[in-house]
Amino acid sequence: MGQPITGEYGHDSGLMVNETATRARAGILNFISGITIVLLLTAPSLDPVIYVGPFVIFDMLVASIFGLTPLSPTGIIGTATTLKAKPAWKPNKPKRFAWTLGASMGVMCLMLRLLHVDVVFIVAVLGTCFVLTLLESVFGFCVGCFMYSKLFKCKECAATSSRK
Repeated sequence: MGQPITGEYGHDSGLMVNETATRARAGILNFISGITIVLLLTAPSLDPVIYVGPFVIFDMLVASIFGLTPLSPTGIIGTATTLKAKPAWKPNKPKRFAWTLGASMGVMCLMLRLLHVDVVFIVAVLGTCFVLTLLESVFGFCVGCFMYSKLFKCKECAATSSRK
């Protein structure tokens, strides 16, 4: 669910998540979405959405419920690859919100596939996933976190954003 960090922002900040590991995880998910798009367009008979969809849904849901570790496969890899890097602690709730949105996009892709909707619509959703994970991994901009901060007026989100 996150690690408790006390005093970093002058008060009990509650559960926090390592942004460095989160960005590494987003890079992994970006790679997965990119490969899925390529396979869907070049080798549709492989039917990658049937395999990747449930994996991404599971990964996003367990990350939103339990955090990056111990159950999220991409969270474990992202955390392991950044063990020697300095952690950048961010509030947990916006990330959980974003990961829930990610799970819903995975459900949308899988449902479009199961309903035999034209591949263009599936690629559109996958392309959105690709762009969102690219923004997170490369630029550190989490669209779901931004939405959370605006919807729920998150004070900790503003405090960590101003510390960059």
